[in-house]
Amino acid sequence: MKRRTIIIIIVSALVLAGLAFGIVSAQQRQQASTDDLQTFEISYGSLSAVVDETGEVYAEQTAMMFWKTTGIVGEVTVELEEEVVAEQILATLNKSSLPQTIYLAQQELINAERALENLFEGAAEAAASTQLALANARDALDDAEYRWTLNQPGNRASDEELKSAKAKVTIANKRLTQAKQRKDNASGKIANAQAQISLTNAINQYQSAVWYLNWLKVGADEIEMAIFDANVAVGLANLEAAEREYERLKDGPDPDDITMAEARIAAAHASLDMTSITAPFGGVITSVDVLPGDLVAPNTLAFRIDNLKNLLVDVGVSEIDINQIKVGQPVTLTFDAVLGKEYQGEILEVSLVGVQQQGLVSFDVTIKLLDADEDVRPGLTAAVEIVVRQVEDALLVPNRAVRWVKGEQVVYLVSDGEKVIVSNLKRVPLTLGASSDEFSELIDGDIKEGDLVVLNPPSINIFEEMESGHAPGGGPFGP
Repeated sequence: MKRRTIIIIIVSALVLAGLAFGIVSAQQRQQASTDDLQTFEISYGSLSAVVDETGEVYAEQTAMMFWKTTGIVGEVTVELEEEVVAEQILATLNKSSLPQTIYLAQQELINAERALENLFEGAAEAAASTQLALANARDALDDAEYRWTLNQPGNRASDEELKSAKAKVTIANKRLTQAKQRKDNASGKIANAQAQISLTNAINQYQSAVWYLNWLKVGADEIEMAIFDANVAVGLANLEAAEREYERLKDGPDPDDITMAEARIAAAHASLDMTSITAPFGGVITSVDVLPGDLVAPNTLAFRIDNLKNLLVDVGVSEIDINQIKVGQPVTLTFDAVLGKEYQGEILEVSLVGVQQQGLVSFDVTIKLLDADEDVRPGLTAAVEIVVRQVEDALLVPNRAVRWVKGEQVVYLVSDGEKVIVSNLKRVPLTLGASSDEFSELIDGDIKEGDLVVLNPPSINIFEEMESGHAPGGGPFGP
C-alpha cells in the first residue's frame, strides 16, 4: 500500500472518531439536561405587581436634649424606656450650683412682669381719663355750635318769642306815653319829681324792650360772630385731640411697650429654663446620659426621646418605577430581626425631585407603619414591598422559565403529548406585563392554559447545536 493511501486512511479514521465523540458528547449533554428538566403548567390567576426596596426605620419625631448651662445635676425624674408627655420635666440642676446669671434672670423676670402689669393698670386709668375728656370736649363743642347757630340772624327766637318781644315794646311804649303825659300835667315839686322818676323808668323799659327786639331780629355783629367762630374751631380741635388720645388708649397699652415687656419676660424665662430639661413632645426615653451629681456644662448630652407611635421608613425608588408609586398605596414590610411577622404600611410621601448617585436616579419615598409593635425599633432594616398593581384572572408565566434570546423574551414549551426531553421543546417568544416575585402577566404569545413550560431549560448552546443538525434527533424548532 502506498504511503499516501495510508495517510488518507489514518486521517479518515481520526475524522470519524471525532465525529463519533461529538455525537456521543451531545447525546450525553442532552440526556443530562433531559434528566434535570422541571416543568410548570400554565394557568390563570391573580398577582400583585410590587416594587422591592430596603430602608431603615426611624421615628417621626426624635430629639437629642442637651444642657444649656453649667451646674450639678440634682434630680433625674425619668428612666430609660419610660414614656413621657410634652413639657414633662426630665432632670433639674441644684440651685446652689447655678451661675450668677440665673439669679439675675430671676430678678429680671420679677421686674419685667411688674412692668407689664403696670402698663395695663396705667393704661386702664389713662383710658378712663381720656374717655371723660372726650365727653367734655363733645359737650363744649355742642355748646359752642349752639351759641354760633343761635346768634345767626333770625335764629335767636321763635315766632312766638318775637311776638312776645313786640308786645313788650308796645306795652313799654304805651307806658312811656302815659309817663310823659303825667310829667307834663304834674304840678308841685313832689308831684313833678315822682312824675320824672316814672318817666325815667318808662324810658329805660322801653329802650330795653326795643333793644331786645332788635337783638332777636338782627343777630350778633361781626366781632361777636368772630368770637363764636373761634369757639367752634377750638371745640372741634379739642374734640379731635380727645378722640385720638382715646383711640390710642382705649385698647390698652401701646403694643410696642407690650412687646418690649414680653420680650424681657421671655428672655428671663429662657435663662431660667436652662436649669432643667423638659420633653419637647410626648414619646419614649431612648437614651439617658446623665445621673444625679454629674457636673455638666453647656452642650452636655442628657437624653434622647423618640415618638415610637409613628414609625417611618425611607426608601429610594428608581426612576423606572417611580411613576407607579402614589401616596396611599399599601406596603408590606418585613424585618430580619423580627422573624415570622409581616407588617403593613402605606405611602406617606413621594419626593418630586430625584437624586442621582453613581449614574442612577432615585426618588425618596416615605412609608408609614400602620401596625408596628414593640418588636419594631428605630434603626432596623426593613424589606419593603410596594404593591403598584393588582391583576386579576391573568394567564401567569413563572419568572424562572423566562429567558432572553437575541434581544427577546422567550420560554420553552413541551410539545403536546410529547415526552419532556430537549428535542421536544419549542421556543416561544412572548410579551409580559405586570410582574411579582414569582410570576408575570402574559400580554402576548402563543401560550394557552394547560401548556407545560420548562422552568430550567438547557443551555442555549445545546439548542444551537440541535438546530444546526449536529445532534442526533434533529432540532426542536424544525428544519
